[in-house]
Amino acid sequence: MNNKDYPIRVVTKITGLTADQIRKWEERYSILNITRSSKGSRRFTDKDLELLQLMLEAKRIGFSLQEIGELTILELRNIVNNFKGNSSNVMYPELEQLSSSTKVYFDICIESLKDYNISKMEKAIYQVAMEIGAVYVIHKFMVPFIKHVGRLWKNNKISKSQERFANAVIRNYLESYRSSFKEFNDKNPVALIATPKGQKAELGCLVNACISVATGWNNIYLGTDLSSDDLVEATKISKCSCLVLSVLYPLDDKSLILELKKIRQGIGDSVEIIINGKKSTIYTETYKEIRARVVHDLFSMPSLFEELRLKSIV
Repeated sequence: MNNKDYPIRVVTKITGLTADQIRKWEERYSILNITRSSKGSRRFTDKDLELLQLMLEAKRIGFSLQEIGELTILELRNIVNNFKGNSSNVMYPELEQLSSSTKVYFDICIESLKDYNISKMEKAIYQVAMEIGAVYVIHKFMVPFIKHVGRLWKNNKISKSQERFANAVIRNYLESYRSSFKEFNDKNPVALIATPKGQKAELGCLVNACISVATGWNNIYLGTDLSSDDLVEATKISKCSCLVLSVLYPLDDKSLILELKKIRQGIGDSVEIIINGKKSTIYTETYKEIRARVVHDLFSMPSLFEELRLKSIV
């Protein structure tokens, strides 16, 4: 996916915006600066896709396009990542992330839970991946699906076994996609993928692995719940350029603060640390102290990986 661009018809499927909306946004707001092909058609990069989705998210949480249209991408990221709202009145907020292209397949996957129809669910996932791309299907479809299944279980709408079934199907897809990038390319930088001690959410870790390999990184996948000593050792021996950590829950583990500080102290300043996960007021200051790149919205991950990849090969 490195150096790849997208035509507007693909971007409409990924974002849920119409082509006309995208054209009008580009005309009106300087934050968007879409390049053109030699024939004059719009070609969108991962950063363009991130911008459009950040604008959509800022709009969803209450900002007007006029307020955000003249900002920089860094300012827009800060608005979205630092927003503290109350969505308790929305029972299933993840459904708002679905576009018309993904909603159809989403409903099929939910329906397939009832009778554990694995072929039906797998077919729907691969079809929507064909529609919007193997990387963007992760945060535009799979992550909302995982969240929704979890809420259905907590609200006693599905059984525990049905929740496990859905997660297993998603895990198999992610593993299959990650494994399809079999060979190391000496020209690509190395990313170490893991979760720190106490963090056991495997799906979040796999998501990071898939996005990193798709954006041109050699991938070393270590899995979940690794101590700072283990991560420091692996980082040094592998000579990786980037350590990617998933932090999802618990979000109030004070021992994690010490672990993160030990990691930064052990690996030094030359290795980038990316932390992808949910917002936590307890960890925020530590993230700053260890100079981690923090991403709370998955749609920023591809462009961040691409930015760091280009930086590492200069």
